[in-house]
Amino acid sequence: MATISPELKAKLEREPEAIVNLIVRVEDAPHKRLDDIRALGLTIRRTFTLIPAIAIQGSAAASLKLAQKSWVVSLEEDKLVHTL
Repeated sequence: MATISPELKAKLEREPEAIVNLIVRVEDAPHKRLDDIRALGLTIRRTFTLIPAIAIQGSAAASLKLAQKSWVVSLEEDKLVHTL
């Protein structure tokens, strides 16, 4: 199973119908996994080239199913990052 923070996992389990934005890090090239992600009903928002990752949007329940895939390395919330 993918690495996922206990806080994020609890949030996804608590509100399975909530729409979430996540960054999914994958083991191989992101473009190889786009169809697998769409098959779970998730929307591809962006693919990254510097890191093997994909930005997705969809239900918390579908995101938890995605986390169980062997090729998913980690899930994290996609949110604004501020610098000092």
